[in-house]
Amino acid sequence: MATAAAIRTEARAGFQPAFAGAEACSRLREELSDPVLRSSAAFAGAEACSASSRKASRSLTMFFGNLDRLRNTLVWVCERVPFYRQRLLEAGVDPARLDSESLRRIPVLRKADLVRSQREQPPFGELLAVGREAFSSLHTSPGPIFIPRIAEERGGTAALVEEIEAMGVRRGDIAHVTLNYHIMPGGLRIHRAFEEFGCLVINGGVGNTEMQVKVARAWGATVYAGTPSFLRQIGVVAKELGLDTRKDLPYRLGFSTAEKLTPELREELDDTFGIELFDHIGEAQIGPVAGECRAHAGMHLSANDLFFEFLDPVSGEPTEAGGVGELVASHLGPRGLPLIRYAPGDAYRLRAGGCSCGNPAPRVDFFGQVGGIRKIKGVLVHPIAVADLIASHAGLGRFQIVVEHRSGESFERATLRIAAEDPTLLLEARRSVLEAALSNAARSTLLIGMEIELVRPEEIPEAAAGPAFAEAIVESKSPVLS
Repeated sequence: MATAAAIRTEARAGFQPAFAGAEACSRLREELSDPVLRSSAAFAGAEACSASSRKASRSLTMFFGNLDRLRNTLVWVCERVPFYRQRLLEAGVDPARLDSESLRRIPVLRKADLVRSQREQPPFGELLAVGREAFSSLHTSPGPIFIPRIAEERGGTAALVEEIEAMGVRRGDIAHVTLNYHIMPGGLRIHRAFEEFGCLVINGGVGNTEMQVKVARAWGATVYAGTPSFLRQIGVVAKELGLDTRKDLPYRLGFSTAEKLTPELREELDDTFGIELFDHIGEAQIGPVAGECRAHAGMHLSANDLFFEFLDPVSGEPTEAGGVGELVASHLGPRGLPLIRYAPGDAYRLRAGGCSCGNPAPRVDFFGQVGGIRKIKGVLVHPIAVADLIASHAGLGRFQIVVEHRSGESFERATLRIAAEDPTLLLEARRSVLEAALSNAARSTLLIGMEIELVRPEEIPEAAAGPAFAEAIVESKSPVLS
């Protein structure tokens, strides 16, 4: 097994201009273009060669990652996926001669496109690169989106191991993972990474807070991994049980993810547990994106298995340091469902200058979701998925999700307000039954609990309707609770 230090060295090299081995990579690309010689082994050789050269593009165009690996990946993908082969052909792009200019000619693939593809050609859509016999596991993310994984995929483990070491985690630490292991990939991904790093891992999962407190106390958990709001809830329940949160729950470090870690919440959790929290962000389809180091001055990009672009959300032009850009990511290496120029709908602010920790990887801060897609309670909610859920019930129209975070409460609240086009649905006898049914459907389909409120059509703005869903998800400011 590669050490975390070796993984970190290899990953950081991806941000440095290095051209050694370019001729060997060129020869190997010729092999990849030969149908007789092309194979997974040839691709693995190209990856190894590319890893030795680690030629990266990091200029004012704000592309980050290994361009050589991206070329090799595109050659591999275009031989296996007709969708991408046609897409690059129409864009006039030769994958073996890809540069930053031609890369931008490839159309962006959005999350809604992926959802639509899998609905039109169930279950996996038109992006599969391998047959089902090559699958080693299958993950599902809200939408639902099915994510087949092949044995060659590391699932972001190398990037997560690097982020874990950057936090100061030690081998032998006891890591308490409270992310979802059920259907979605987050909990399993981080569990594997902590195990590979050398930690003892508690697979806590979500919910059952009192049991989680007892298990964490019994094992003496030293590292927390999960949402900051659930860590807050652990503190609340521990105090209700009469425990001293600093003595009885010896969390030293925290891997915070799936929710925004505000300065106020970071300070509150430090006061409660004496814990040093590290902010991290990833995405179900593409894996780890960035993680905080001990300087706590932005999150370093994790380009082990991804090539990053950041584009102005309005103009589509490359974002410069200091600006805000929408993430567009491309997989590097063989994948069961390769994503090229994939935009999950997240925007980041790019920090200028270097970091005092010495890691040359660029730093970013999460800025927010682009367009109608929004992360609520740690789960990405697709307006199109909500519309589909509502469409299965007659007499309902457009909708709006109102998200609020009340002071003093651990979790966000979300209310799904739906226009009742049929006025009889607002009669109390029908209303309560339908609201309960919609609440259960939202929990099982969208994987999130929401209050349901049926309202008159004029109470839902027209801008909330599809296909744009511009105001389908909105924030609501709530007064401080006394």
